[in-house]
Amino acid sequence: MAEQVVALRSNWRLGAPIGSGGFGRVFETEAPDGSAAVVKLVPKVPGADRELLFESVANTPNVIPILDSGEWQDYYVLVMPRAQQTLSERLADAGGRLMIEEAVRVLVDIAEALAGLHGVVHRDLKPDNVLLYGGHWCLADFGIARYAEATTAPDTRKFSMTPTYAAPEQWRGERATPVTDIYAFGVIAFQLIQGQLPFGGPALHDLRDQHLNQRPPICRHGPAVARDVDS
Repeated sequence: MAEQVVALRSNWRLGAPIGSGGFGRVFETEAPDGSAAVVKLVPKVPGADRELLFESVANTPNVIPILDSGEWQDYYVLVMPRAQQTLSERLADAGGRLMIEEAVRVLVDIAEALAGLHGVVHRDLKPDNVLLYGGHWCLADFGIARYAEATTAPDTRKFSMTPTYAAPEQWRGERATPVTDIYAFGVIAFQLIQGQLPFGGPALHDLRDQHLNQRPPICRHGPAVARDVDS
C-alpha cells in the first residue's frame, strides 16, 4: 500500500504508516506545496461515514483543518496537515504532568475548539486526539462524533468510548451531549495538572463504578488554575 496513490481533488501518495486513529489507519504523505501531511483511510463499514462529519467543523478554531477528502476504493479518506505531536506525547515528554501555565494554555485551546463545534459532540476527547499544530492544541479524530440533536441509531457507535475519559451517560448507554465533552475536558484538566487520572480502575468494572458513583480527588492546584484562567 505504501506505493499507492489516493486520487481525490489532488493525488496523495501513501507513504509509511504512522499509526491508527479512531477506526482507520494513518499514512504519511506530502501536500502539493511540499509540506508534511497525513492520509487517514477509514474502511467503509456501517457508521464509518461519520468520520466525514469532521469536515463540518474543520474550519473551527483549534480543530485540525482538512486538506482533502472523499472516497477511494473501499475507504473514506481524510487528508490533514501533519501535526507536531499529540498531547499524550507532550505529557510523556514532561514526565506525565505539565506546569500550571502550560496546562492552562492547552486547556484554553481545547475549550475554544469545543465552544466552536456548534452542535457536534466529539465523544472521544482524550490526549491522543489533541494535536499541536500551528502553535495551538487542536482537536482531531471525530470518528465517533455525532450531532447533538441527532436521533440515536445503530451506526452512531454510542458504545464506543475510551473508558478512562468516558462520561457517566456514556457508561449508561445514553445519548451524548456537549456535556459529555465537558466531562472529558475535566478529566484531561485533572491529568495535565495532577499527573494522573482522577479514576484509575484498574479493571473496566472498576472504572464504570468510579465514573458513575465516586467523586474525583480534589485537585491540589485548582485555585491556581482558576486564577490563571480568570486572568
